[in-house]
Amino acid sequence: MKRDSTKDKILEAMYTLIAEKGYDKSSIGQIADRIGIKKASIYYYFASKEEIFLELVQDLYQDDFAGKIQEIQTKKTVQDYQKAIVALGEDFITSYFENQTLRKVYAEIDIQTTRIPALQTFAQEANRTLKNFLFQSLSHGVKIGAFLPDFDVEKNAQMLYTILIGIDAAILYDLPVEPEVVWNTSVGYLFAQKELR
Repeated sequence: MKRDSTKDKILEAMYTLIAEKGYDKSSIGQIADRIGIKKASIYYYFASKEEIFLELVQDLYQDDFAGKIQEIQTKKTVQDYQKAIVALGEDFITSYFENQTLRKVYAEIDIQTTRIPALQTFAQEANRTLKNFLFQSLSHGVKIGAFLPDFDVEKNAQMLYTILIGIDAAILYDLPVEPEVVWNTSVGYLFAQKELR
């Protein structure tokens, strides 16, 4: 998360402070001190600490789902498609394990979602986007014959979504779970449905 403009530096400082102290203990003054500007200068870019936080969250949640859908839709064989679905989860898991600061920020986002209505609305939209992404990904699998024609795309997309949310929570809170095993077993179950018939 390297940023150059003053606005970007404000977001970067907020990101670091949230990871270190949490949202409630972070302040506009601390952000200003971190980047070497006057506190009043921050109000040129943002009306409040909450506004900074919301833009930061939007930046973090903005994922190129369109690009990932296109990548999955280039997979024409069941084997390549299955590898791509497995890789999606593994990439998600790896990114969390490799970036402890990001994990702390996401944990704080989870906490603040219950307190900040605008953040809750944004999180709900991000969740709808993720569910839609999974639905489209599995729909492609039906088209290329990875699953049976009567494969319930909606139900299975919800299952993968729930598993990803559970993996997210397990990693954020250091629960004794093996996320890769959970993801790979779940994906294996989807593909096994066809083989069991």
